[in-house]
Amino acid sequence: MKDIVVIGSGGFSKQVIEIIEHLNLRKQEYRLLGIIDDNEDKIGTDVLGYKVIGDTDYIKQISQQKEIHGVIAIADGKVKSQISRKLSEIHWVNLIHPSAIVSNYLKIGEGNIICAGVVINPEIEMGNHCHINIGTTLGHDVTMLDYVTIMPGSKVSGNVTLKSNTMVGTGSSIIQGLTIEENVVLGAGAVVTKNTEPDYLYIGVPARKQKKLL
Repeated sequence: MKDIVVIGSGGFSKQVIEIIEHLNLRKQEYRLLGIIDDNEDKIGTDVLGYKVIGDTDYIKQISQQKEIHGVIAIADGKVKSQISRKLSEIHWVNLIHPSAIVSNYLKIGEGNIICAGVVINPEIEMGNHCHINIGTTLGHDVTMLDYVTIMPGSKVSGNVTLKSNTMVGTGSSIIQGLTIEENVVLGAGAVVTKNTEPDYLYIGVPARKQKKLL
């Protein structure tokens, strides 16, 4: 079995733990050592019965002694980027919930999390450390770069490009052929009908540019 840790003890970690448990029901593949969190107040607490065992410095030390696998259960793309670079010793795994419908033609990097009820169509390219939350559909030929987070119930049409650190809000829709630039946040329920500019929040139907993000 592979020793694995979940990095981040927030609400999304509960979903990730359940994915690991469901996968182990099919095949005993992972031994969940515990949760990693840099918030000192979280250390010693538990999530669904699994202890927060230490911070990223702790797991960095442990990973130099034995092979540790992991995923990052944190939505913020920039934070995911910082952690993945710091923990270069970790063997990042892809966790795909057994109920997800995933095309055999998916090209996928590492450290990605695909939740229950997600539909992945053919010839999607997914980078590293992306989160696809429950009930999301991705159309054919979508290109997704690193550290993208898609919240529940979103609809991404075919031939869409999602650049690094994009966050797609709950229930958002993106029509076919568009490009969502780097560091864009789409508010909940946004309907994107035009290409975006980088580093902005977009909200509404149709989605309109709001404040610039720092």
